[in-house]
Amino acid sequence: MQKLVYYAADSTEFERYFFEDKLLDFPKYLAFLQTYLESQGEPSTFIQSFVHTESKDGEKEDVLTVETVFFDQNKFLRLWGVKDLESGTALKVTLELLHPDTKETEVEYTVIENDEQLFTPPFPNNK
Repeated sequence: MQKLVYYAADSTEFERYFFEDKLLDFPKYLAFLQTYLESQGEPSTFIQSFVHTESKDGEKEDVLTVETVFFDQNKFLRLWGVKDLESGTALKVTLELLHPDTKETEVEYTVIENDEQLFTPPFPNNK
C-alpha cells in the first residue's frame, strides 16, 4: 500500500521542501541530487517530484520512495531512490535517461545500492 507524502510540479516548492526546509530524511538521495544539480552546465528544467511510503501489511510503513524528474532540452532525467525506513539504509538510488516521446528508460545508472556508492561524478553526457 502506498501513501503519498509529498508532490510538487513547481520548482520553488521543490527547492523549499528538499533544500531550504530540509523535510526529506534521505541524506544519500539528497547528496546525489545536489551533486547532480551542481554539475550541470546548463540547468535542467524541473518537471515534478514526489515522495511516498510503502507498506507490505498496510500498517507499518516499510520504505520511502523518492522520484524527481527534470528535462534537459533533449531527454527526461529521472532520479529515483528508495530507503528502508527502519534501518535508514539507502536501498537503491538511480539516474535514468528517458526518451522524450515514449518516456521509456534508455539508460539507467545505479548510483547507490544497499548504502554503497557505486557511481560518482562526472556524470555521463546525456545529450
